Amino acid sequence: MNRFSPALFCLSVLLSSFQALAADTTAPALPATPTPTPTPAQALAARTAKIECPAFQKIATDYQTKFLAPMQTWSRQHLNKLGTKKVTYVFSGADIVTPLTLFTTADHFTLIADQTPEYTPLQEISGSQIAKECQTQAYFARYGYFRTNDLEGKDSVKPRFVKMLAYSILMSGGTIGKMDYLSIATNGKLEVRDNPAMGKPDGLRFHVITADKRAVLVDYLRMNLSNSGLNADPRLQQFLSSNTNDTIFIKSASHLLQKNYFSILAGLITDHAQSVVQDETGLDIELFGKYYQIDSYGKFLRPHPLWHDSPSGVRLRDFLSAKNSLQPLPFTIGYEKTSGSVLLVGTRLQRSAKTN
Repeated sequence: MNRFSPALFCLSVLLSSFQALAADTTAPALPATPTPTPTPAQALAARTAKIECPAFQKIATDYQTKFLAPMQTWSRQHLNKLGTKKVTYVFSGADIVTPLTLFTTADHFTLIADQTPEYTPLQEISGSQIAKECQTQAYFARYGYFRTNDLEGKDSVKPRFVKMLAYSILMSGGTIGKMDYLSIATNGKLEVRDNPAMGKPDGLRFHVITADKRAVLVDYLRMNLSNSGLNADPRLQQFLSSNTNDTIFIKSASHLLQKNYFSILAGLITDHAQSVVQDETGLDIELFGKYYQIDSYGKFLRPHPLWHDSPSGVRLRDFLSAKNSLQPLPFTIGYEKTSGSVLLVGTRLQRSAKTN
C-alpha cells in the first residue's frame, strides 16, 4: 500500500506551475503610447502641402516647359556669377517659383508683399474655391505672373494665399518639409516660432528641398512697402536695412518703385543691395544706372498698355535704344506684352556706392 508523501506533492505542484508558465506565450500588455498632438505649424504644413487642384500636375508641366527650363539654362550662364546667397523679392505676390529657378546659388529667399497668408490650420473648403485656386495657378503658368485682383479675390472667390505660395514651391519641383511662423521684433530682427499664439505673425517660413536636392529657406513676409507703411512701423525699415544687402529681385511690380511714395524702399535698395535683378517695373533706370553697372537682356519697345504714359518707361526705352544691342533672353519675364520683355542685371558700382 502506497503512502502519501508531502515532498512528492510539493514537487508535483511546482512542476505543474512551471509547465503552465511555459505554455503561456502571451506577452504582457504594455501601456499605449499617446500620439503627440501636432503643433499649429505642423498642422498648417500638413494641409498646406497637399495638392487639392485636380489639374495641378498638368499646370506645373506647362509652366516648367514654357518658363522654368529656359530660365534654368539662362540663369546658370548669367546669374550664377553673382554668387547670390540671399534673395529679397519685393512685391512678390505668391511667386516663389521664379526666384527658386533663377537663383540656384541662393539658400535663403525672402518674399515681401501686401497679401496676408492664413496662419491657422486649413479647413475643408468648397469646390468653387479649389477651382479658383486652380484657375489662378493656371493663369500664372500661362503668363508667368499673378494678377493682384485674383490673389485678393476681387469680384470672385478669394484663393487661400498660403496655398498659392505652396503651389508655387511645388511647381518648381520642390517639396515642403516643415513650416514656421515669423515675427519681426521691435529691433527689426526676425523671430521664428511654431505657434502663432506666441506673438502676432508677420509671415511664414517654408523649409524646402529643391528639385536638385538643396535645402533652402523660403520666407514670406506681409508688409506695406509704401512710404506711409514703412514710416508707420519702424520695425520694417530696420528689418529691410539688414536684409537687402545681397540680391534684390523685382518683377511685375506695377512700376511702384518709380513713384515718389515708394522712395524710402528705393533708397534702402540703392543703399545696401550688391546686385539688383529686375524687369522694367523696378527701379527707375536713371536711379538704377547711377549706382549699378547694368547688363540688359530681351527687348523693350514700350511699357505695358496700363503704363503707356509712364515717364520712367520712356526713359528706359531711350536707355535701351542707345545701347548697341540687348543680349538674348530665351523666355518672357514680367507682364505679357507684344513689345517684349526685358531683364536688367545690375551689379554695384563701388565708386558710387552710398555710405550708410
